[in-house]
Amino acid sequence: MTETTLIVSGGSTSATDLWQVLSDDGITAAVRTPQSALTEWWAPDRTPDLLLVDASADAPVDVATIRSLVDRIVAAAGHPPAVVSFADADNEQLELHVRDGGEFLLAPFAPHLVRQRLAVTRHARELGVAMSGLQHRDMERDLRIGREIQLGFLPQTLPVIAGWDIAAWFQPAREVSGDFYDAYDVINGSCLAFAIADVCDKGIGAALFMALIRSLLRQAAAAAQPSDEPSAGLALHAVRTVNDYLTANHLHQAYFATLFFGVVDPRTGELVYINCGHNPPLIRRAGGTLQSLEPTGPAVGLIPDAGFDLGRTGLGPGDLLFLYTDGVPEAKSTRGDFFGDDRTRALLAAGGTADEIVQRFATGIRTHSGAASQHDDVTMLALRRRALEE
Repeated sequence: MTETTLIVSGGSTSATDLWQVLSDDGITAAVRTPQSALTEWWAPDRTPDLLLVDASADAPVDVATIRSLVDRIVAAAGHPPAVVSFADADNEQLELHVRDGGEFLLAPFAPHLVRQRLAVTRHARELGVAMSGLQHRDMERDLRIGREIQLGFLPQTLPVIAGWDIAAWFQPAREVSGDFYDAYDVINGSCLAFAIADVCDKGIGAALFMALIRSLLRQAAAAAQPSDEPSAGLALHAVRTVNDYLTANHLHQAYFATLFFGVVDPRTGELVYINCGHNPPLIRRAGGTLQSLEPTGPAVGLIPDAGFDLGRTGLGPGDLLFLYTDGVPEAKSTRGDFFGDDRTRALLAAGGTADEIVQRFATGIRTHSGAASQHDDVTMLALRRRALEE
């Protein structure tokens, strides 16, 4: 980047004297009033890397104005300029600038001292930019590692069950996500437990809670005691364990999650579930009709000792259960239009295998969103009981 020096002054003798010293030393410096500096547009390669700020008694530039100007430069160039305040004498305004972290020069301006001070200031700025770049790379590396660890919490393969299709799709909006899905054998391998969840918020905090909730669900499902209705007992124990732990230990952090947890008997298609405030999953019946599985309790992590009711239904031959997070209906186009519930139902109504369904939705969301940024995580899980003739 070209080194660019800008003198910000309301018009003082000190500013004129400093400009002359710089000019005599072969340094080109532009002079701008605070107002014109704030409204001027710079190309990124011509953005000032050094601000000389007038703090003279007869034309002081206040600290707030310089902060605003620095913010504009950061927005244009990606990093802050070096800032040196100057004045004709040590005064209150100069003291405020120095307290704000800037270097300073005092008149009369000796050329060799000005040259040395500006060189040191530029060097310090370059070092700061370099350190910032290293920190950015470290952060990117940490996020990349975090993403790899998080992906390790998701099932590497989905269970293979005779007579059933299972498929999933996961597309985080950032490096790490607050969404997750899971599916695994329970009750000595006789049933399939599955879950989909969406932790409030995004980023690292949400990802940590995702990992915690997923681990709690698995541990609680494995530790469930035998009962007359093993599927129902397991579902209630798993969800209550998660909610009790989160509200007892993390209520003050204000994180919660919508969650759908189900247990299906592959032999009979009997399904028991708890919907903790999650987007109602949809069942596409073999005949083409759609049925939604509405919430049976609140989100986990919100209410201590919350009550959770069981939902019950069955999946017959040719029926498909589609679970998704709100990143599906809330995906936006470049015009700001949502993907919406109507498109969701229309794509599901067309039928297909579990894999065909999630791929159709992934393609539909990409087509709808186009060049628009992805604002929310997109997670889908589909379970289909094959028709008798398949």
